[in-house]
Amino acid sequence: MNGNGRIILVAQDLFFLPRVYNAAAPQGYEVMQAQSADRFQDAYTEGRTTLVLVDLAGDAGEWRAVVEWLSGEAGRPRIIAFGNHADEEALKEAEALGCDSALSNAELSRDIAKIIGSLAESPYYRPSCPASGNSTP
Repeated sequence: MNGNGRIILVAQDLFFLPRVYNAAAPQGYEVMQAQSADRFQDAYTEGRTTLVLVDLAGDAGEWRAVVEWLSGEAGRPRIIAFGNHADEEALKEAEALGCDSALSNAELSRDIAKIIGSLAESPYYRPSCPASGNSTP
């Protein structure tokens, strides 16, 4: 494991894995993908997992289970959901279930390096998000 911690991508699709890895590895983070809630729990290490990225295009039952499980964890990592910009219902649901932010796929692609870079600076990165109205403090 790298020195800065672990980022877990909860997704059945491999599309975003290289993007996350290419932004995370140079900053010293290990990246893992979990395709199910069970695999997520196997990969999750409290205190070492610093960011969980949840792909809303995946199986809704799986990503909901991960977010609900993490919401009850003390000292949990940041959780950022991402999905199709037109699926406002899923983006809002992710935040309602406990995600810190819900971004469009384009926002995640554009901001992933900044999001990962902010992990050491503050406990939460809250980019501007049209679905929720959140903004960076």
